[in-house]
Amino acid sequence: MASPPVWETEHEKVVVPMSLPRLTIVTPSFNQGRYLEQTIRSVLDQGYPNLEYIICDGGSTDESVDIIKKYADRLSWWCSEKDRGQSHAINKGFERATGDLYAYINSDDYFMPGALDRVAAEYQAGGRFIVGWSQYLEPNGDFRPYAWKTHADPGDWLATNPIPQQSSFWAASLWKQLGAFREDLHYSFDYEYWLRIRFKADVRPWTVNQCLAVFRLHGASKTMSGATPFDPEDERLRREYGKYLTWSERQWVATTVRRQKARTNRRAGWAALQQKNVAEARKRAWATLSSAAMNAESWRLMYCALRGH
Repeated sequence: MASPPVWETEHEKVVVPMSLPRLTIVTPSFNQGRYLEQTIRSVLDQGYPNLEYIICDGGSTDESVDIIKKYADRLSWWCSEKDRGQSHAINKGFERATGDLYAYINSDDYFMPGALDRVAAEYQAGGRFIVGWSQYLEPNGDFRPYAWKTHADPGDWLATNPIPQQSSFWAASLWKQLGAFREDLHYSFDYEYWLRIRFKADVRPWTVNQCLAVFRLHGASKTMSGATPFDPEDERLRREYGKYLTWSERQWVATTVRRQKARTNRRAGWAALQQKNVAEARKRAWATLSSAAMNAESWRLMYCALRGH
């Protein structure tokens, strides 16, 4: 069987101001043609003159390839072929990168106008791991803030992921130092990379008080598929990176994560009761008690779940 086609685009030479850093943006894509064009336009319509934009499609069977072809003359490289998953697709793109600063934007998210100009200015000012804030786009069309978190203590990084991926950029030198995204992680490969930058390269976020991107929530997105799939990988990362913390910091992380899980399960349990899903409510109530057996609210949820209302 013939190999899937790979396209490259020849460009006319464009005069680029020597002072502008080259930005490499990669978009992994698979069967999200409904959103893909907005993503592409959000990159290209920035008008940033020193841009390298790469799209790695996983062999989509919807309209995605036709949309990519529409913009092929403005792309540095693109392909549509079977891959090993999202992180592999992103890594393929960065294997061809020649930029000074890297980022990836998923095919259902998009950049805000002016984002690349702002990031370039922050890079010129000394930023190596540049993080702005994002916005969630809810399925009903509402927006809500998705800000970076101020994580001053090392333990904070293992309690919660402080970084909005959509509005994160990092120096090419960090990629060359730390390597590619891990392909053994399906949900938390970006979080692991932020931990790598923080603990192995000892580089802290250079934060920007500007909304740089929008994170779309919809039924097919990983985040909307439920919190549970992220938990095993996040727990694995806490074990791997716990060595960078003191014993007391590790204890604090464990306690904080337990409380977070209890709160999440309590909210889900009450929501299940409202929807008259008694089985789910009882499941969440047991999970809550396993994390916070001394919490009165946990016992109240269990009592109501056993009664069925």
